[in-house]
Amino acid sequence: MKNKHSNSTLKQRGNGQKTPRQIIVYVEGRNTEKSYIEQLKRSNLKLVPIVKKGSGIGSCEEFVDSCTKAYNTLPREQRRKFTQRWLMFDCDGHKDFSAAIKEARDAGFEVVFSNMCIEYWFLLHFENHSGEPIPCKHDSHSQAQIDLINNHIIKYNKSHSKQKVNIYDNGNKEVNDDFFDLMMAVNPETRQRRVEDACNRSFDIHKRKKSDGAEFSESVTTMHQFLETIGFVKRTEDDKYVVQ
Repeated sequence: MKNKHSNSTLKQRGNGQKTPRQIIVYVEGRNTEKSYIEQLKRSNLKLVPIVKKGSGIGSCEEFVDSCTKAYNTLPREQRRKFTQRWLMFDCDGHKDFSAAIKEARDAGFEVVFSNMCIEYWFLLHFENHSGEPIPCKHDSHSQAQIDLINNHIIKYNKSHSKQKVNIYDNGNKEVNDDFFDLMMAVNPETRQRRVEDACNRSFDIHKRKKSDGAEFSESVTTMHQFLETIGFVKRTEDDKYVVQ
């Protein structure tokens, strides 16, 4: 059931519009990143992400190397269709995380990264987090952040008896319609869309860490940069993100 948590959550592409330009995005995960980007594509984007899903990674540098080879082996005519090439991956405890980001940038990729996981980006839709490390749960960085997200969903469900949202991560870690729409909805406390809150929070955390020489340190995400690039959000004159 789409868009039941807010009014006019997304704009749909109408008939007769010029097809937007494309970017190619190699993602690390099997389901989460791809499903999230597919949800974003419900909007009227200026750049359409063409997703190449992954299968998990043994190391970040191996992921960068494999994506670089995959891109370079594409036919030249196909590569010309893409205005940009992106990698999307998490730290998830890998020691070569920061080195891999630098390697990817040197190879000509834009990088959208999260430390520890993409779930930190989701968490910022509901919580004004400080950017400090989040302790593991059952030896899992991801599970700790999933539990925090689900606490917010449970709280929401208790106050919205007719608009229940399924708990995030039913085993496949896909971003379903209800969860996505909740992230797009207006937060009654901030009176802004949750995704706008998330962009402003992630921007501030990343900017602070970068100025401190700790750009890649937990907890951080640059997903706001990706959403701005594809035209899902824009940064206003007063330096705040809004949904386009």
